[in-house]
Amino acid sequence: MDTLSETVVGTKNINVSVARDRKWIPLIWLPYFFFFLLEPVLAHASAKLWVLNGLGGAVFLFFFFSMFWSQKPRAWFYLIGILVLGLLFAPINGGSATFFIYAAAFSPFLSETEKGALKFMALVVGLACLETWVFHLSWWFLLYSGGFAAVIGAGNIFFAQRNRANAKLRMAHEEIEHLAKVAERERIARDMHDILGHTLSVIILKSELAGKLIDLDPQ
Repeated sequence: MDTLSETVVGTKNINVSVARDRKWIPLIWLPYFFFFLLEPVLAHASAKLWVLNGLGGAVFLFFFFSMFWSQKPRAWFYLIGILVLGLLFAPINGGSATFFIYAAAFSPFLSETEKGALKFMALVVGLACLETWVFHLSWWFLLYSGGFAAVIGAGNIFFAQRNRANAKLRMAHEEIEHLAKVAERERIARDMHDILGHTLSVIILKSELAGKLIDLDPQ
């Protein structure tokens, strides 16, 4: 996911990098969003809450897809926006725990280092704990928003590092191919120069010989 995708495009762009060539990648992650919509259904939410949740869901989808197709640092803005949505909706919708999971899961692909990703995940878990304590939320919410977020985020560190390594390897191969093409062009240029030089030398030699023989045999 350099564009969460490939990281793509050099090691500095994830986002996104990977995914510009595979536009279906965001759809793989999207099903987790339906946990946010499931809570109002199970709780028989009022029309007002449905409207609020609908607005929140629309904002999330905007942040979600924008994050995938944006370059850093703008992608960070959308990821933080998803985390803020989790903080805002936690008191009224326990399914907003999925927003914390999204934030932790994508941070390794946006961070340049493992340390940076771990710091952001620690922030996510800390905010989940604080939200649970302040609003007296259930321990199930903390398990999903903090526990699952930490586990999934930590697991994605490996995949993010692998994506960056693959991107560097691909760039190295492209550079080798470029250098090979340059070397071949130079070799062809040298060969053409040698052939042209030899041809001109022969022409000059024959011209000089013809000039010397013309007096002996004009015809």
